[in-house]
Amino acid sequence: MSDASSQSDHVCLWTFTMTEAWAWKRDAKELASHRSASPWDDVARRPSHADKRRAWRRELLGNEIRAVLRPGATEQELQAAAERMLNLAA
Repeated sequence: MSDASSQSDHVCLWTFTMTEAWAWKRDAKELASHRSASPWDDVARRPSHADKRRAWRRELLGNEIRAVLRPGATEQELQAAAERMLNLAA
């Protein structure tokens, strides 16, 4: 196994672990709130890792948006926040 592959695996395991740790004590309904847009999805199904990852991403984006919307934000701060949000969404 190459060094690059090993490092990539290491990062993937850490991001998986951090997502699960972030979601550990959160309500299942909070983690799967996006399912309302998919009426065919089983609401009672426990949140998947993808549900947890999506909820964490939504929280991060929300924090970024609230930080930028504060009074007195400069053009440079707005640009930097927009770039961070685009990176999170991609």
